[in-house]
Amino acid sequence: MSKILLVDDDTDLADLLKAKLVAEGHDVVTTNTGEGAFELAKQTKPDIALLDIMLPGVTGYQICRRIRKDPELYPMGVIMLTALGEEPEVVHGLEQGADDYLVKPFKLEKLIEKLGFLGGLLEGIHGRNGITHLPGTDAIKREVNHRLARGTSIAVCYIDIAHFKPYCAAKGREGQRRALEFMGKLLPALMRNTGIYEGFVAHMGGEHFVVLLTIEDYERFCTALVDTFDHRIRELYTPQEINQGHVLATDKKGREGKYSLMALSIGVVHNQNREFKSAKKMFEVLAQVRQMAQPDGKSVIFVDRRRSDR
Repeated sequence: MSKILLVDDDTDLADLLKAKLVAEGHDVVTTNTGEGAFELAKQTKPDIALLDIMLPGVTGYQICRRIRKDPELYPMGVIMLTALGEEPEVVHGLEQGADDYLVKPFKLEKLIEKLGFLGGLLEGIHGRNGITHLPGTDAIKREVNHRLARGTSIAVCYIDIAHFKPYCAAKGREGQRRALEFMGKLLPALMRNTGIYEGFVAHMGGEHFVVLLTIEDYERFCTALVDTFDHRIRELYTPQEINQGHVLATDKKGREGKYSLMALSIGVVHNQNREFKSAKKMFEVLAQVRQMAQPDGKSVIFVDRRRSDR
């Protein structure tokens, strides 16, 4: 069960919700004003905050923004409660960093359902891949959303390992494990070695990785990554394979072929030249950009520098 901070100026509703949530096994702290709500969150460190938008003194939007800017609190879940229910209000709440919303009046069962879903999401976000020990898709997308909500200038780098599947076909399950462990260690180590402290590394599954960086750091990191990977990837090959520049692997149809050594395909999207409201939109653009980064023997970087959608 979760520790919940409930902020709502409707005292009757707040008491009703607290009684219901406590009966469900949650630990609930309430306040009926926006003033001091952020400080109460700092003191109690809840897992989830239920924030009414229209509050005396400080609005739910303002509290949410402060939560997302705080290094201790920003991972917590936030559900906005609104009596307005109009799309612009809902969208605005999500853009402030909220994870979900409920339109008043709502059934208590709906709130319990939302809390269960968000609790499961938060558990998944804190999970790690068994081989790379990196967080996954939900974690990186939520991190992007939070940084966009904080107004941070960011660069999202989508990293594919080209020729990964032929390598795995040639080396088997143990080879696959070695390649993934290699990347799982390389990306965080490179972050530390280049003096980058505001990055976020995630494993999307298979040969797909994402690194979230500031605008100031992404070029330095990507350049160092290409240089380091292209040099060190040789550790995973035999001297003969390195000399010949390829491995022999059999495809699903039983045909043997020559496949180049692994290289990186890095697509980068940033918000320096245009505004993004959500991780969803950034990843849609990344899907296009990734097609432009095609390695030819060496790792390659392609940066989207467009100023508006086309």
